[in-house]
Amino acid sequence: MEKSKYLFLCFAAVTISFADLAVAADSGSITITSPKEGAVLQSGSGNKLEYNLHMSPNGSHLHIYVDDQDPIIGRKVSNCPCSIDLPALTPGKHVIVVKEATAGHSLTGVQSTVAVSVK
Repeated sequence: MEKSKYLFLCFAAVTISFADLAVAADSGSITITSPKEGAVLQSGSGNKLEYNLHMSPNGSHLHIYVDDQDPIIGRKVSNCPCSIDLPALTPGKHVIVVKEATAGHSLTGVQSTVAVSVK
């Protein structure tokens, strides 16, 4: 292969790789830092959800679900780590899901989940 074509192909591959990284960086992420997966929480109120996030370009706020209840709307989406008080929890197993939403409340697909037990 001619040297100039080879260099062009190498440059194109590197450019595509950097473009993929830029898209991944803009796709958003949510990391639940507390409670950890499998944690045992106390029943009642006083439990907090702590998280870090990087909003995607379309994200404006969070929908926080405990099991299949109506979502808690989380508007604190900057200067994280962030936290929010969880509703009173009953004994048993619970699933907490944090989902990114647009201004129109459509879900973007960026989410994080943790399962906990409550005594």
